Amino acid sequence: MKKFYERYWDGKESLGDLEIKWPVLQRYIPREKNVSLLDFGCGKGFLLSKIALLNPNLKLVGVDVSKTAITTIKNTFPSGNFLHIAENGKIPFKDNAFDFIVAADVLEHIYDTTNALSELTRVLKPNGRIFISVPYHGMIKNIIATFVGFDFYFDPKQAHIRFYTKKNLFKVVNEAGLKILKHGYYGRFYPISHGQFVFCEKSNISG
Repeated sequence: MKKFYERYWDGKESLGDLEIKWPVLQRYIPREKNVSLLDFGCGKGFLLSKIALLNPNLKLVGVDVSKTAITTIKNTFPSGNFLHIAENGKIPFKDNAFDFIVAADVLEHIYDTTNALSELTRVLKPNGRIFISVPYHGMIKNIIATFVGFDFYFDPKQAHIRFYTKKNLFKVVNEAGLKILKHGYYGRFYPISHGQFVFCEKSNISG
């Protein structure tokens, strides 16, 4: 997997669906000053470039499994904090470290979904917010894909290894202790939407 993502980011100059999801995602980006924002799976920083333009006062942090991507993003954002992480490993920050987290189209690339969401919840502050997006795989879309574009959607050389319906996305997010504030779709039209998202909050649980 490590070698796959070094090849994946080597020479990659854009995210094909960024313009599709950005009109939705931008509504949820904090506009306040001195907010710490973690981009989980930051890649080369294509998304963070848009986020930084929207709010230059954010404290930008990013992690990714690709050393190639981290080297590139450090050059793009010299004042940011960007770290390489091991696949399915711990996010290298203390508990309750971030006000806001973006995990935009990352979970579908990860084997250990439970660990990833547990780590995201751990480093999110109580009452902190998180935006998670994944490709949408509802029943009708999957039936169409099976008959029309199976080899495209399930190409064995592609990067996606998890496939989310609304139901199973809600399940894994709720199990991680996140409260869903908003769910929606983006790209095309429902029920063949390109992707779906959840905007969530970490509960402020007192001992």
